[in-house]
Amino acid sequence: MKLEKIDMDIGKQEIRNPVRMGLLLEFNTAFPDEEPLSVTEYLKGGNREIILNVLSSFLGFKNHQSKYDDNREFIGMFFSGGNNKIANEIFDRIKVLEKEGNIVGIVNPYSSLTLFEHFFKLPEEPQTQSNEEFEVNFFKAYLVMNSEFTAAQQNAFSSTKDLPRAIAFPMMMFSMNYPISDKTHYDLNEIWITQLWKATMLFQFLASFKKTQALYNAFLAYFGVKDWEEYLKSFLPLTMSMMKNHREGHTDFEVPDGEHRNRAIAFLDKLIVEPDDNLNEYDFLTLRSRPFYKVAEGKYRIIFNLFVVEKIFKGLYFLLRDVNNGLDKHDQVPALKSIYGDFFSERVLLYDVIDSIFPTLKIKFSGQQMVENGIIGGPDYYLRKGTDAMVMESKDFLIPADAKMSFDFERYQDEFEKKLYFEEVNGKEKHVGVMQLIAFIRKLLKKEFVLDTNYHYRDLNIYPILIVHDHQYNVPGFNRLIDYWFQAEVQILAEEGLFVKRINPLVVINIDSLIYHQVGLASNIALNQVIKKYVQHTKKESHLKFRSQQEMKSHVLSKQIAFSTFLNEYFQKEGLKKIPPILEKVAPILFKDRG
Repeated sequence: MKLEKIDMDIGKQEIRNPVRMGLLLEFNTAFPDEEPLSVTEYLKGGNREIILNVLSSFLGFKNHQSKYDDNREFIGMFFSGGNNKIANEIFDRIKVLEKEGNIVGIVNPYSSLTLFEHFFKLPEEPQTQSNEEFEVNFFKAYLVMNSEFTAAQQNAFSSTKDLPRAIAFPMMMFSMNYPISDKTHYDLNEIWITQLWKATMLFQFLASFKKTQALYNAFLAYFGVKDWEEYLKSFLPLTMSMMKNHREGHTDFEVPDGEHRNRAIAFLDKLIVEPDDNLNEYDFLTLRSRPFYKVAEGKYRIIFNLFVVEKIFKGLYFLLRDVNNGLDKHDQVPALKSIYGDFFSERVLLYDVIDSIFPTLKIKFSGQQMVENGIIGGPDYYLRKGTDAMVMESKDFLIPADAKMSFDFERYQDEFEKKLYFEEVNGKEKHVGVMQLIAFIRKLLKKEFVLDTNYHYRDLNIYPILIVHDHQYNVPGFNRLIDYWFQAEVQILAEEGLFVKRINPLVVINIDSLIYHQVGLASNIALNQVIKKYVQHTKKESHLKFRSQQEMKSHVLSKQIAFSTFLNEYFQKEGLKKIPPILEKVAPILFKDRG
């Protein structure tokens, strides 16, 4: 199942929700009179090279506005003339579903990546199927994977059916989409820019931070480069060839002849997947780490565009972790994840982007400044602009990959509670995220935050903000879940007799959207104003009447849009999209004459 495009209004501006609800074509729909075989049975005697080529081509389709979203276009491309009869039969069955009001999709990243992993490990075998047989059997194998995917999605229905009515539908939609949303709903250009921005800052941090210098030097030695600039200059062209390729399908590149050919091949061979790699990990962790495969000596193919772009920064942690594990004990960074995910993400990335968005704001205090002033238990950032107070907690985390791919709301709730709400440790509650925000809001309402007391508590509009560091949380319903917990804690504040009427709903913000839109947020519309618009947009409207259950569900879904998606669409509609000064920040470093 997918999610349907819905148009929404905010004031006079129409905000597009890029999430779609519809049907994924399954085996029994396309071939109702057959019992499906296994994927291996269908493709036995097929050409392994062709299988991998087709799957990497599918993964090279645009994730939105692809011409192959048109099922007639896709089926016409996939089947040759000798299979016209079966192609027409399949298309006729799809049209029946579409006449019932369904949006029907065929290709999805989960099926493509899973099949790629399966067949990459298999040895080449003699081809015994004809080309026409192979076309049909490959299509059947693909639909078997689609059917497995939709069967797994059933966990989303069963795990949310007993939830309170107020959150049952949003949590069902969240659970259905969370495992795959980050692979289907993204802007590749935005990810490329923000990944490069963060990678540049990370390398500068690693090179200057005493505790990580041994790791930094070992990383350079592993790739045979003299500094991080040379590493990025070696890696970025691999992404540029893909970004410049506007043709839908796979992207290949060859290492040119010359004196640096062997060195370039040695560099690339560290980034390719090998048949003996463990390719059965949840959420395709190995393919994320090694998103290329070798077609021939000096010739490489991108497996999935998104994974290559994410490799610029997101994949660096796994590379650094492996290098760190290989160091002598006295050179190892003992708390790499903490330094990477907490210290760097909060004190470097968050501080940098807030300073960029609010360069002249007088009332702003970072967590570090609060500690230096003897304040314990402060948020990661506090800002006040007039009567609008923004309270920020930054959380850079990932839940286990097997939990992510479960479609199971109960597992999601358990994992996210530990990361963003509270956790029982040795009989005591460890408060994080939501509870940290609540604790500081209590201080604001009691005017106990000594660095800022020049306000009347009844006039203060409080905006609790949870900063996350991965676009996988830009999924409908996630914000609703975290705010559901937050509202329960706000009720406790009210029971304590505190004035809570101006505490706004909690908003989850992906830091990438702040990095990407920092120019517009600094010069055109302030962050607090966009948050106000988002809060207004997501409010329930109980007085509305709907003509059908489908219309009601579409309306409810429209209220679940992630803030980062809202911000992007709002800036697009208002003509405020301005690329951050990435070239000013990076180009002098990467493209200077190195002598």
